[in-house]
Order: sequence, then C-alpha cells, then structure tokens
Amino acid sequence: MKTRNYILLALMIIATIGNAYSQNVKKIVKSGTKLYAEGNVNGAIDMYTQAIGIDSSYADAYYYRAKIYYKNAKYDQAIPDFESAITYDRSNPKIYVDFGRLYNKLDNYEKAVEYLSKALALDKRNTLALKNIIIAYVNLKNFDKALSFCNIILDAEKSYFNYYMHGVVNDSLGKYAEAEADYQMAISYDYEYAKSYYAIASMYLKTDNPLGALEFTNKVINMYPDVVTGYWLRSEANHAVKNYDPAIADLSKINSLKTDDEDVYFRRGVYYKEYSQQQNAINDFSKVIQLNPERYAAYLNRAMLYDDVANSEGAITDYEKLITMEIPDSVNEYGVDRLYDLKREENKPDLAIIDPEPIDKRILQTQEKKDFLTLIGEISDESDIEFVKVGEKELAFERNSEGKIVVNDSIEIIGLDEFEVIVSDVYHNERTFSYRIKRTEVDPPVVTLLSPYASFNGEIYLSSEDPKLYIEGSISDESLIKAIYVDDLISSYRRDELNPTFSTTLDIVSKNSFDVKVTDIYDNESITTFRFNREGVNLNENNPMGKTWVVFIENSNYESFASLEGPTKDVTSMKTAFANYQIHNMIHKRDMTKMQMEKFFSIDLRDLIKTNHVNSLLVWYAGHGKFLNETGYWIPTNAVRDDEFTYFNINSLKAAMQSYSKEITHVLIITDACESGPSFYQAMRSSLEERSCDDITATKFKSSQVFSSAGYELAVDNSQFTKTFAKSLTYNENACLPIETIVIKVTEAVTKNNAQKPKFGKIQGFEDENGTFFFIRKED
Repeated sequence: MKTRNYILLALMIIATIGNAYSQNVKKIVKSGTKLYAEGNVNGAIDMYTQAIGIDSSYADAYYYRAKIYYKNAKYDQAIPDFESAITYDRSNPKIYVDFGRLYNKLDNYEKAVEYLSKALALDKRNTLALKNIIIAYVNLKNFDKALSFCNIILDAEKSYFNYYMHGVVNDSLGKYAEAEADYQMAISYDYEYAKSYYAIASMYLKTDNPLGALEFTNKVINMYPDVVTGYWLRSEANHAVKNYDPAIADLSKINSLKTDDEDVYFRRGVYYKEYSQQQNAINDFSKVIQLNPERYAAYLNRAMLYDDVANSEGAITDYEKLITMEIPDSVNEYGVDRLYDLKREENKPDLAIIDPEPIDKRILQTQEKKDFLTLIGEISDESDIEFVKVGEKELAFERNSEGKIVVNDSIEIIGLDEFEVIVSDVYHNERTFSYRIKRTEVDPPVVTLLSPYASFNGEIYLSSEDPKLYIEGSISDESLIKAIYVDDLISSYRRDELNPTFSTTLDIVSKNSFDVKVTDIYDNESITTFRFNREGVNLNENNPMGKTWVVFIENSNYESFASLEGPTKDVTSMKTAFANYQIHNMIHKRDMTKMQMEKFFSIDLRDLIKTNHVNSLLVWYAGHGKFLNETGYWIPTNAVRDDEFTYFNINSLKAAMQSYSKEITHVLIITDACESGPSFYQAMRSSLEERSCDDITATKFKSSQVFSSAGYELAVDNSQFTKTFAKSLTYNENACLPIETIVIKVTEAVTKNNAQKPKFGKIQGFEDENGTFFFIRKED
C-alpha cells in the first residue's frame, strides 16, 4: 500500500513540474508577442528563440517567429520556421495560409497552391486562403481553377476585392461583359479602390473602347494624382484616338513622378515618331539607349528616324550596331537591306598589286619557267566587294584585321603574255585592270660565308664551345633579295642592294648544322647547309702551337693544262693524316683562278686569320707549277699555256701574306709543284737538325718556313713527296712531330726515286726567330 502511494505522489510531482514547464514557455511566447506589438522586433524574436530552446516542439514559437521573418522580408529564415511549425502542429490552417502567402511573394505559385490547399482542407471557407489561392492560380494562368475559388469566396463574402478578383479572372478568360459587371460591383463596394478603375480601363483598351478607358482613367487620376498607372493608361487611351498632345503630356507627367524609366522614354519616343516630331523622338530613343544599351528596338527606331531626316551617317551607325545584336531574323534582314541602300555609291573599285611588285604599274615580273603567278593586292572601295575575276576564275579575297580588302590567289599563266583583273563591288560598280607579264631569270641565289670560314663542302671548324656563333655572309644574285633566313631566324641585310651582305647571331647549342635560305624577288630560292666540325674545340689547352689551321689549294681541272687526279688524292691523303693531329680548322679551296687566288691570300685569308686569332698556319698547294727565271709559279685553273702573266707568282703569295704575318707565330708553306725560287726561299746555312718537342723556344719563337718540290711541274700525277709526308704523320708514335723530321724523311724518299731534291728553308723577308713547326698529336 505504501509503495502505491509513493508512485502516485511521484506522478503528481512530475505532472506539476510539466505543467509549470509548459506554463513558463507560454509566458515567454506571450512576452514575445507583446514585445512585437510594441515594435520591438528583435526582442520578440529573442523571446520566441528562448521558448524554442526550452521546448523545441512548441509550434507557436516557430510560427510567430516565422511571421516576423516573413513580414520583414527575411524569407530564407521564415521558411524553416514555417516548416517546423507545421511539423509540430498540422491542424492549424493559419500556418498553411501564411506559408502559402510567403510563396506567393516569392513567385513560387505551385508551392503556394500546395500549402493554401492544405489550409482550405482544414477550413474550406478561410477567406484569406481563398484570396491567396486565387492569386496563385491567376499567376499560373489556370483561370478556370481561379474562377471556381472566386465563386466560393463571393458566396461567402461579397466585397470589393472579391468582385475585383472575380473580374480579373473573367477578364483573363475573355468574358468581358461579366468582367465589366464585376469591376462595376467592386467600385460600388469601394468607390476609391483604384485597381478596379485601372482594370476596367485596361479592359476597355483591349476591347477598342478608348473613350470608355478615358472616362475611368480621368476618374482615378482625380482620386490619385500621384500614381503613374492612371497616366500610363490614359496616355494609351489618348494614343488610341490619335490625340498625341495629351498622350505625350501624360508620359511626361510620369517622368516627373518616376525618373529615368526606359519604358516611358521608349513609349514617348514612339508617340513622337508617329506625331512626326522626329528630333524629340530621336532624343527619347537616345535616352533609352543610354539607360539600356542592349535594347535593340531603340536602335531600330532611332535608325529609322535618322533615315527620315536624311541623317545617313547616324542611320548607318545604328543599323550597323543593330545587326550585331541578338535580334529576330526579320529585323536583321531589314537592317541589312537598309544598310545596302544607305551605303549605295557609284565609285569604281581600285586595285593595287603588292606582290609581285609591278614595274610601271602594269608590268608584273615572274620566273621564266613558272606556270602559275600568285597575286597579292589591296582593293580600295567605299563598299564591300562582290567579286574579283581573272577570266572565268574568281580570286579569293578577304578583309584583314586592319580593315583592308586583300586579294591573295594564284592564276595560271601558261602561254599568257598579258591578262585582265575585273573587280566589282556589291553595287556592280566595276573596273578592269590590265597587266603584262615579264618573265625573269631563274637562277637561285648563291651564298658565301664570310665568317666563320666554311670549306668548299660547307664544313665549319669550331675552335671553342661558345653557345652563340656570329654569322656573316654575302649573296650573289642577278636580282634583289626578298628574304634571308638562317635556320628560322630572319637575317638583317639591305633590301635595296644587289649582292648584299647579311649577318645574324645563331644559338648553336646541340646543333650539328644550319641552313641559309635565300629567296630573291622572283622567288628563286636556294638552301645552303653548313655543318659543324667540333674536333678543334678543346685542342688549344694542350697544343703549344696554339690555334692551328691548314689551307689546301687543290687545282685539278684546268682549261689549258692537262687535268690532274693526283691533287685530289693527295689532299684526301693529307686530310686523313692530319685527322690524328691537333688541327683546329682545315680550309679546302678547289680549282681556283688567278684572281680568286690573289683575292683569297690578300683579303679573305687575312680577315680569317685576324678574326679567328690563328697562331700557326700551314698552306699546302697541290696542282701544276712552273719554275721560270728563278721564280716559282702556281698554275691557276684558268692560266694560259706559255703566258707567264696568267700564272700565280708565289712571290705574290709572300707579298699578300706579309700584311698579316705578324699575326701568326708559325707559317709553313708546302708546295708539291715547283721550286719556290731564291727570292722566296732562303736556304738553311747549316745542316738540318731535328728539333725537340721539349724545346720551348721552338714553339714560342716565330718561324717562317717553306718546303717545296717539283712534283707536278712535269705533270706527274703520283707524288712521292705527298705520300712520304702523309706516312711520316700517320706512323709517328710521338706526342709531337717537328717539320724537320718530316723533311728528312721526304727528302730521302724523293731523291731515292731520282727526282729533284725538295728544298726546305725560311721564307725570305718574313720574321723568323728560329722557331719551327710542330705537328701535335691528339690525346687518345
């Protein structure tokens, strides 16, 4: 019995606490409602939030807080509170009504219908729910549904608003008589309800009763002179009866009440345009464009007005803007047609051919063997071009980024000496241009490299690892040069100069060769390839002879003398032998004329020696030679038999080299053609002794030496001299080999074959400090 009493007591205590707890939440909610009534919005929200904190399932706290958020347009915060209120109280129609009203505000009419329908399911005659569901269905254009609810609400309550909404729905359904009756009933219930007047005036305008519209707009404007809707409708009514002055005045009145409304300016511009007040209309459409630059109808109307007042420039500007905008096809077509008419002119096009550059305006040059001629030209015309033709062929043309009309196409010229180009613009203004064809030379340009030096086969010996290489050369051609490229680099040169020189600096890292591409003005083109030989790159450090160059003069193919095979074999043999020695560069000149030999030794070799800082130079001549009147001669390929004047006097060689002999430490001239003669050669005064590689004075002190024989003087085509010289180098196993050692071996071999003894000595007149020429082997 005692246990039962304890349980009852505990239940009574819990009930008492729960009741007190519930009473406390209600008081807090009531306090919030009181604060809101006093205008303390934030205080009210705090109270409702406090109540929810105590009892999270208290629906009224969510609902009242949601209503505050809704009334203060804080819809994102109101929505979750309405949802929570419905979660905890599904029987309160007011919550559904207000939630539906919120969705009407947000233009989410489907959601509004959803919640308002639930409210009506709980209270089918809830007038606030009925009014709002009608609004939602009207906006959803479901007028039949809206009408059914209008009938329900009218049965429940006959009021100005209910009649007005009934009229709106009938009006939307095209039931104008019923709508007029509804609007009149709304006015009878509330004479000052402006929307009824606006609605009946709008309906009269739709049903072609502008005078009736004027009657009602006058009434409502008298009641509400500061509301723009009445003036707008009255303006439409006056416009309908072509009463432009008051129509425009009403729009101007709207402007005074509501500034910078683009629709008002646009409508007034239309009225001014119809009223033939073009400038006022232009001003209004200009204002519309200022307020909204994307309103294409403003450009269209202003363009038409400019057209009317003969302002072609303004009209063209507006039509050109118009057709760039997103507009209906019909408007675009109209704009294009008007531009075509406005831009019409009668001037004929002009054509200027740029390439090939005309001679005397009407003569075009091209290569003799070309079947096609590429024409590039510019057309000058005020209008667009319709076609460019040569015969039946239409040539391609386009407007470039600079706005110029450029023709670029090729025509067949087989058998043609002249042709005509016909140019016509879109207005059929047409002009014919006649041209004559002059066919030109077809020889490709010839490239000669000046720096660095390149051998006849395009080989360049590099003596350093510099990543950049300065390149200078000259071009030989009958015509002016149009373009010079070194690989993909445009080279600098004078375009107005025949046979110009060119220069550029090339990055040669990882390159084994480069191309020089040259095109003359007649499109004759040559591509010359130059290859790098890097054998001499690291030779300087371990070579006491310094930078060492070898020059081969190989004359084999003669005009008057017998041609030789021996020089080619000998040079090849010597190149092979020298491959194992520290030679930085080998220059190989073939079949030289007298003039070429004189120029090479006087100018070209001089410049190369100075530019490249050469220390040791060996010149090897292989070809015909003569020894006349104590003088040695090398025979150029164009020499005439028995004409001494056409031979190359090796004293001329000495004279030429004299100017740069001071630049060189060691000079060695080897000629397997003839004796050098006493004026060139100074015999050794003591017996020949072999020099030691350890003798520093032999490498550091200057030497000027000559070693000559009569190998080819008698047109012998198999030189023992060269054979022994090459073997001496090839089978040498020492780190270096002095020229004296070679001389001894060659002399012994040559005299053993009963040939004339070779001569070795110093070059007469050259500075000699008793040094000598060493051949330094490459390190393995």
